[in-house]
Amino acid sequence: MAAYAAALGRPVLNGTRAKLERQAVELLAQGLPEAWLCDRARELAARGWADLVQHAERSTVPIEVRRDQAGASSSGLPEWCGQCGPGTPAARLNPKFRTLGELGSGEKCPDCHPDRVTPANR
Repeated sequence: MAAYAAALGRPVLNGTRAKLERQAVELLAQGLPEAWLCDRARELAARGWADLVQHAERSTVPIEVRRDQAGASSSGLPEWCGQCGPGTPAARLNPKFRTLGELGSGEKCPDCHPDRVTPANR
């Protein structure tokens, strides 16, 4: 994580570097924008933290999602309703958090979970 190392101002320990790289790959695979993640990594270093996943989940910084002409996001997911995913902004881009009730309940949100929303009713 070059952004983390640059903000830290010193070399990053190997274990921390490996952890942050694994977390960055995971978050990028979920569709989070690289520039947004780099900004969160810089914040980590400034605060003395080293958990990118936790910081990304708790971040209140808006994520710009590109939309096509039909209004679908570039990730192909329906737009997040904002009512599901118990208090986690990760539900915006990760459908596993688009559940009702407790996290892991398995009850998929009928308003925005991709398994429950068809392209015709988006």
